[in-house]
Amino acid sequence: MLTNCREVLSLELEALGNMGNGMNKVLPGLYVGNYRDSKDTQQLDKFQITHIVAIHDSPRRLLPDKHYLCVMAADTPDQNLSQYFTVCNDFIHAARLREGNVLIHCLAGMSRSVTVAVAYIMTATNLSWKDALKVVRAGRAVANPNIGFQTQLQEFEMYRLAEERRRLRERFPSTALEQLDRTKCMTALDNYEELLQNKDICEGNCAKGEKCPTGTQITDVKEAPQNEEMRVQSNDSDEVPRRSISYTLSFAVEQWKTAKRKSIKNKKKDEATTETITENKNELITDKEVDKENKTQIDSESEEEIYKNIDKGEVRKSKSHNELDYETTSEEDDDGEILMPNVKLYKPLTPRRQEQ
Repeated sequence: MLTNCREVLSLELEALGNMGNGMNKVLPGLYVGNYRDSKDTQQLDKFQITHIVAIHDSPRRLLPDKHYLCVMAADTPDQNLSQYFTVCNDFIHAARLREGNVLIHCLAGMSRSVTVAVAYIMTATNLSWKDALKVVRAGRAVANPNIGFQTQLQEFEMYRLAEERRRLRERFPSTALEQLDRTKCMTALDNYEELLQNKDICEGNCAKGEKCPTGTQITDVKEAPQNEEMRVQSNDSDEVPRRSISYTLSFAVEQWKTAKRKSIKNKKKDEATTETITENKNELITDKEVDKENKTQIDSESEEEIYKNIDKGEVRKSKSHNELDYETTSEEDDDGEILMPNVKLYKPLTPRRQEQ
């Protein structure tokens, strides 16, 4: 069993290594990628990304000139992701109708982001969840929602999809995208079959102990044939871990990488905070010495205005995109608009020309 675990972990790490090839286009105006892609300004400019759906454990706005929909959700089978399908569908569809380009990303660009993309494609077209997943996989080979998310997509198709399609069409009556999406989906499905025949993509049917020929997927391990006595002895509680070993290892690796990133990020933040405090302290000391030598007093109204500005957190960034800078209060920057629990909407900050 330990040997099998090591083999799966080795393949999992290999798959994680293949996720850094950039965001992928799955439909016109719709891209799927990972966290690194969401910060890559070169890619964002290349694909003219205007809207970003960030769905992972700690989503936040990273760039001031983009529309953001931040959804806090874990990559675990018991995470209820389907509750966010409607708000994500509205955000994505509205952006595409306005000729914007949307990036959906999670941490690895493999499970959460793919699930949201599949739910949208199902709603915007007439495809089933399995065909919608094929459309995504045709553009992004590592697409592989965990088993819990696949179950949620299936239940969404069975119980909610018809109503969600009707709701989306009533809210957005325009049919500008229908023909284009239908054509692109059919092309993607044809490409998927070709990729499957050429073994350039995996459907998750690799046999036990067999390395995936594509190197892109970590799949569930098939059990070898057992006799009736062995089947009677095995129970459901033993079967579940074997079926989900791939996901468990994937999640463990992801959590380790996340913790490491947070540790590095917090360390840098602490260092920056220390430097800022030291600089502010030195400035205050210098100001006091000047005031003492000149025997002057700070005007009370001016002092009140200074602290007011500090409390509001109004700051001017030196240089930004196209030599524009962005002003906002800390409340606006941190809070956004809460659409529902764990979901926040951020609009682009108002650009202002840098004062001469």
